[in-house]
Amino acid sequence: MQPMNPLLLTDTIDVEEAKESVSALGTWLSNFTQTALSFLVRLGIAIVIYLIVSKVLKKVLQHLTKWLEKKNTDPSVSHFMIAAIKYTVLVFTVVMIIVQLDIVEASSIAALIASAGVAISLALQGVLSNLAGGILILILRPFREGDYIVVKDADVEGTVERIEIYYTTIRTLLGGTVSIPNSALTGNAISNVAHGGMKGICVKVGISYDADIEQVKTILWDILKSEKRLDAAAYAKVCVEELGDSAVVLSIRSICRAEDYYEAYWALNETIRTRFQKEGIEIPYNQLDVHMIGPEKEKA
Repeated sequence: MQPMNPLLLTDTIDVEEAKESVSALGTWLSNFTQTALSFLVRLGIAIVIYLIVSKVLKKVLQHLTKWLEKKNTDPSVSHFMIAAIKYTVLVFTVVMIIVQLDIVEASSIAALIASAGVAISLALQGVLSNLAGGILILILRPFREGDYIVVKDADVEGTVERIEIYYTTIRTLLGGTVSIPNSALTGNAISNVAHGGMKGICVKVGISYDADIEQVKTILWDILKSEKRLDAAAYAKVCVEELGDSAVVLSIRSICRAEDYYEAYWALNETIRTRFQKEGIEIPYNQLDVHMIGPEKEKA
């Protein structure tokens, strides 16, 4: 009997190992393909379910909005309620899809929330305070949509355009919009200037002490009534504001729409200047009189 060649035995072992490696790779590829296809199918189903829920929710919210309008519900309450329902349903839908389709196991989600509990709680402090602020605004009603408010600490003033879950949107007099967190509104002093987007306007002008006050007041009344942007029927006043060091200060007071404030204010100033110049009424200004002492007075 001839002894077995060691080289031939080694070649046989290498071939068998190669076959096993190829078989293992094929099995892994097969499992990976099945897993990937299964995940893509579940992901596709999740997207379809989310889109369907979103469309149905949109239709439901549209009908709910119309119903609230028919019931004459305050727009602030209506917008807040619609936003709360929308985000609650969408978040709940996403979580249920993730759990039910085994995209992520429920235990994994629970572990993730538990491990990130501190970070989430810190992050939610601002969110919850804004949410609580929005609820307080709707309950206490310091202002409503359409009111003109002044937030001194934030250096913002304008007409309240929308009250939402976390932010309140204000349209400024210059046409821009500012979104302020509800917590900032409930934690700071707010001046509700007027309901319905109306703003008070006051233009002051100084006249000489030698001028005829009644004549000037008549001119100012004429200017006030001729300015169409002012709501003189609702409120109008011409009065002596103060007795200054070098002038008698009179003022025109009325109200106008917030968006017309600057145009009305500028127009009043220009008209007053033109009319006073035409009528010969002096608008005094600060001036310095210098008395020179001549040499003869110094010797005396």
